[in-house]
Amino acid sequence: MDWPKLFEIPLWAIPFAIICPVYPLLLAVVWFQIRRNGKPNRYLLAFATIPSAVFGILALIFYPSLMVARGFAWNDLGQIFWVLFYSAQGWYLVFKNKISLLPALLVLLYLFVKFILDYKFLTFGYLEAESLSRQSLLMISIVALIAPVFIIIFTLKKISESS
Repeated sequence: MDWPKLFEIPLWAIPFAIICPVYPLLLAVVWFQIRRNGKPNRYLLAFATIPSAVFGILALIFYPSLMVARGFAWNDLGQIFWVLFYSAQGWYLVFKNKISLLPALLVLLYLFVKFILDYKFLTFGYLEAESLSRQSLLMISIVALIAPVFIIIFTLKKISESS
């Protein structure tokens, strides 16, 4: 199980470690705000959608790499589909909404810190990544640092085209 890894992470790094429980919850709040007000909070929208989109990409790399290293696991396979489910919502909302520059840049900063800490502590969020080879972890980390940049460039390009 990966829970013991969570307790190895310093308390100050916990906000950068939690993935799966947070983003579906943030997406649910965004959907609630859209349904109720028609427009979600711009910071909440950025923090719910951009990381959700990024983690969908990373799930397609991380979990298969983990299964190559540790062997096939139904739980890891199921995680791919769970992450893709909430990632698809993030992508949909990225395409359908304008994400403001400042919230997007704050998300980018948050994700950079998060992924650097993941690499330093050999985690993927709180998930154990010590069984991955250094090359696999480096590849995942590079994709993790590049993916949000492309998503944010896409959102900013979308904003400039609509202006």
